[in-house]
Amino acid sequence: MIIPIIWFIRDWYVQTGLQRLAAIKYDAMKEVLQKLASSSNVSAPEVEAIAMKPSLRIILYRALEAFGHQEMFPKDFYTEEKGAESYLVNWLEFPTELGRPPDMIMLMKIVTLELDVRVHYYVFKFKTTAPSWASKFGWMMGVCGPYNQSSLPFDVPERVFSRFNPVGLLTPDAEVTWVHESINGNFKKAP
Repeated sequence: MIIPIIWFIRDWYVQTGLQRLAAIKYDAMKEVLQKLASSSNVSAPEVEAIAMKPSLRIILYRALEAFGHQEMFPKDFYTEEKGAESYLVNWLEFPTELGRPPDMIMLMKIVTLELDVRVHYYVFKFKTTAPSWASKFGWMMGVCGPYNQSSLPFDVPERVFSRFNPVGLLTPDAEVTWVHESINGNFKKAP
């Protein structure tokens, strides 16, 4: 009897957190979305201000794409690195993970793996400030990928993950190897 109650509470917590997160993101983009929907002019500074925020970058690109205006997306943010950063931040925001975007995030390293095809992963370091539960850990690592030579910047990566390991506990290469081998994906090692 206790297990169903725990699952109900967990599901409620996740659902409530996702609704809150969706409302925050919508509010941050509402003006631009309304302009796109009404075919009003959206200025380049409006678009760039949103693209600068990793938690909104993917949503912005997809909204512009849906309205046939992806050419408005700032070229400086249309890169694999910026896409990977955005996917990781969105993953971290999930209620069962960090539960919020990190306060700081920076690229640590691009790690290449030789498989059936050559692929690469982006390893970022991120941290939060108090009152976040994770603030006591300092800089932590997160991984996003794999990407290959035909990947587009906002392609959905197969693996986005963090074990919240502090930077320095493992090398970025070791973390990528663990993520690649432990998190479900379709790529296989070359024989």
